[in-house]
Amino acid sequence: MAEKKVTDIQAAIEEQGYRWQASTTSVSELSVAEQKAHLGLAVSKEELDAMEAAIQAAESAMALQAAIAAPAAIDWRNKAGDWTTPIKDQQNCGSCVSFAVCATLESRINIACRNANLDPDLSEAHLFFCGCGNCCGTGWNFAPALNFAKNTGVGRETSFPYTPSNQACQSISPDIKIDLWTAVIPVADRKNILATKGPMVAGMAVYADFFTYRSGVYRATSTNLRGYHAVSVVGYDDQEECWICKNSWGTGWGENGWFKIGYGESGIDTQFAFYDVDLKCPSPGPLDLCRRYQPYLTSVIHAARVNRRLRGCLLYYVCGVRLTPRPLCGQAMLRVVRRVRYVLMRCPQYRKAFCRALMR
Repeated sequence: MAEKKVTDIQAAIEEQGYRWQASTTSVSELSVAEQKAHLGLAVSKEELDAMEAAIQAAESAMALQAAIAAPAAIDWRNKAGDWTTPIKDQQNCGSCVSFAVCATLESRINIACRNANLDPDLSEAHLFFCGCGNCCGTGWNFAPALNFAKNTGVGRETSFPYTPSNQACQSISPDIKIDLWTAVIPVADRKNILATKGPMVAGMAVYADFFTYRSGVYRATSTNLRGYHAVSVVGYDDQEECWICKNSWGTGWGENGWFKIGYGESGIDTQFAFYDVDLKCPSPGPLDLCRRYQPYLTSVIHAARVNRRLRGCLLYYVCGVRLTPRPLCGQAMLRVVRRVRYVLMRCPQYRKAFCRALMR
C-alpha cells in the first residue's frame, strides 16, 4: 500500500478532531527503511505487555490514595530559564536510547548545578558504542544504557564525537556518573518528578504519520507501526493534555526538534515507564565545561601571533593594555574580540593565561 501523502494525513487529523499539524519534514520523505533507522528502542511484546499491566495496577492503587498535587504544567525550556540543551540528530542509526539518556542527563546537570547556562554536551557515541557496541541496526534498551551511565559514566562529545554508523569504542574519561536510576510508573509520580527534579527518559511507539509531525499535540491517525523510539520528556501541560518532549531528529522535524504528545498516546504512558535519574553536580566545577573553549582560545592566540593588528585589538579590548595609539580594528576583528570577551566572561580562570600568551 502506498504511503499516505501529507495532505491525506492532514485531512485525517482534521477529520478526527486532533490538534496537530502535518507537513513535509526532514524525515517524512525518507524511505521506510531510513525512517525505521531513525528509531532504535529495542523492546519485545512481552516487555510491553508486562509494563502495561504494571501501569494499570499502579494507576488503580494510586486512585485509592490522595496524590500529591503537581502543578498544572511544567516546561524546563521555560522555568526561570532554559534548562535543556540544543537539539541533536541521531540520523540513520538506531541510537535513540543514547540520545534520550544524554539529553536527560544534560538537563539534570544544569539543574543539579543550579545553572541553566552550562549546556553540557555529553557523548552519545561513548554511551552507545561502548555500552551497546555495533548496535546501529539493532537498537538498545533503557536498563543497560542507564546501568552504563551509572557504572561507567558518560564522557563529553568533544572526546568521542558521534557519527551515524557503527564505531569502535573509544575509552575516554567520564564526565558524569549517575548515582541511581528508577523506573517510574504512576502518572502522578511522573508529573511530580518532572515538576520537582527535571526531565526524564521515556519510550513510545512510532506510527507512519509521526514522521510528518510539524506542531501541536500529536495523536496518531495511522495504524502503520514503524517501531519504537526513546525520547526525553521535559514537561507536561494538563490543559492541553500532553507531554512535552525532546526528540533526536534535528531541527528540521517537529517544533524545531521538539514535540507534544497527548496523554495515553502511542503507549508513552500506558506501555512504557518514565526513567528518573539521580546525580550530583560534578566537581571540581560543573564538568569543567570551559574546556570546550580551549581549542578556540588557542586558535585565536596563534592567529594573533601572525597578525599584529589582531594582537593589538585583543590586548587593548580584552586584556586592558592601553596601547598608544589605540589600535584600529575592523568588523572581523571586533567579532573575534567580542567572542573572546564572551568566553572569558564565562570562564574567567582563562583570562590571565590568555593575556600572558598574547604578550609573549
